[in-house]
Amino acid sequence: MTWTALIWIYLWLAGMAGGAFLAAKAVGRFSGSKDDSLLRLATWLGLPLAILGVLLLIFELGTPLWFWHLFTQFDFTSPMSMGTWILIVWVILGVTMLATWWLEGKVSQEAAASLASLRKLISRINIFFSAALIAYTGVLLAVSSQSLWAGTILLPALFVVSAVSTGVAALVLAALGLNAIADSGMAEIKLAINQIFGSTEWKTPKEMIVRLAEADAAVIVLEIAVMIGYVIWLATSTAGSDALGVITTGSMAAPFWVGVVLLALLIPFGLDLTIRNKAAEAKGVMMTIVTSSLCVIVGGLILRWVITSGGQL
Repeated sequence: MTWTALIWIYLWLAGMAGGAFLAAKAVGRFSGSKDDSLLRLATWLGLPLAILGVLLLIFELGTPLWFWHLFTQFDFTSPMSMGTWILIVWVILGVTMLATWWLEGKVSQEAAASLASLRKLISRINIFFSAALIAYTGVLLAVSSQSLWAGTILLPALFVVSAVSTGVAALVLAALGLNAIADSGMAEIKLAINQIFGSTEWKTPKEMIVRLAEADAAVIVLEIAVMIGYVIWLATSTAGSDALGVITTGSMAAPFWVGVVLLALLIPFGLDLTIRNKAAEAKGVMMTIVTSSLCVIVGGLILRWVITSGGQL
């Protein structure tokens, strides 16, 4: 089976959804904040991405009947079956969390406290499924016989760190977009967002956005390290050296060097360094963060294109 663009877009969307959730949980955990508005944003952001990814997968299979067949079996040996069930559980848990947020303002204080406790438990469970979701996107390729994909844990690791990086970038852009709406005079849109979020508190502090950008810089460093390790592994393996040539000097060289190395890694890392230790209100900081985040997201998509398409050449 030849995988088309729908597959690498699906891998990109699913990875971004899980990465955004993990990033939001990590920020909440290490900042010590009891405010879970960032996690709520990550959940709202991730669900449509995951659902869109599923729809793309259905179209790639050619007929919905093939897709629904995956729901009739649970096969630990099948990455496609495991990935489908991981995605199902992830979506169910996410929808349940959104329901608890929406209901909190419509029930008694005692019931709201119970809903908050339930959501906290579900979010902890969803950490596992988010990690499984973003790792699966790489495992799906690594278990194949293609020389660019097979035989190394570094490919799943590369997809994991890329997913977290794109997830953070997506969170940043979503937060900035909502902040722009909050600061504008668009009353009807604000009212609609209040209804969707079940709250009037959905603005993300600029300081938090800067911290997210700084965190993404750290993730990019890890992604660069994993990429270097992956390239070294390919270069030192008999079958992998030819596959490496496809992406470094062959038909996929331009998107690899420009789209992956520059756009996904070096440019956003350099931009993130320029705002280090700067105040959130400093001139150009937010525009730099927007540019960096856009580079990360587009670069993450190109990464999956290069790996998925390059492995089939």
